[in-house]
Amino acid sequence: MDFRFTENQQDLIDAAKAFFIGENTAERMRKIAAGETVDNLWPQFAELGLLGLMAPESAGGLEQPLVVMAGVAEAAGYAGLPEPCLEIAGVSVPHANEEELSGQITRAMRSELRPHIDSSLADSGEVVMSIDPLRKLVKADSGNDQNIDSINHHGAVLSAAQLVGLSQRMVDMSVEYAKDRHQFGKPIGSFQAIKHHLATVYTQIEFTRPMVHLAAIKGGRAVHTAKVAAIDTAMMAAETAIQVHGGMGYTFEVDLHLFMKRAWSLCGEWGDRNYHMKKLEELVLEGDEPLGPGTTFS
Repeated sequence: MDFRFTENQQDLIDAAKAFFIGENTAERMRKIAAGETVDNLWPQFAELGLLGLMAPESAGGLEQPLVVMAGVAEAAGYAGLPEPCLEIAGVSVPHANEEELSGQITRAMRSELRPHIDSSLADSGEVVMSIDPLRKLVKADSGNDQNIDSINHHGAVLSAAQLVGLSQRMVDMSVEYAKDRHQFGKPIGSFQAIKHHLATVYTQIEFTRPMVHLAAIKGGRAVHTAKVAAIDTAMMAAETAIQVHGGMGYTFEVDLHLFMKRAWSLCGEWGDRNYHMKKLEELVLEGDEPLGPGTTFS
């Protein structure tokens, strides 16, 4: 299966990543965590066409498939974007009716796998504490949205894609730290143990990314496999990043914690590891899913 994006799709993803990184700086994230006012990025999301990325052309959208949205989600994860742009563009818009698409979609799709939503997407609700200091969450109503399987599919894929981006960001931060930090007169990045740990995570990321793309294209079992792989990768990336940073990795002064906390929170959204492993178990033991290494990307 060909996972390559077209030139236009890759340009769109690259532009989104440059925008996310340029606007959502570590300084901005720290201001949000401190409760300070920051620039509103929503007008720029709309101007760049991100909110209508998956909307049909008849409604003024770009009508891109979920796999392209996953590429944008990975870019958002890399930047640690706190705004629920992906929930609107990648979950709500594709499942909106014609009347909603002609207006302004601000609601988030309800799902038992996403019991807490961003407070900006709800009129009211019980405030819920999150390990991620950049997001304000409220308890969502159960709702009765149609196409719940498709909604959960989109949510799981996009959360997995963000975890891949967050993993890459934590590795990149660790590599830069390993270049600057010296012990025994040498950068710690020259030590074999450090290099091997980072290389292991990097390899895991490269294996996980196509699994997420397959999940976006194919759905079904691939969604559960991708989310489990993304969770495992993010946890490995966070643990390795802490080890590379040493004692500094646990401190508030180092920006690493902003990305670790986002990863930890996303590991439990749209189905945690236990949920997706249980689904895989049911498909294998109670269904007719084929087994073996040759079935992963078939």
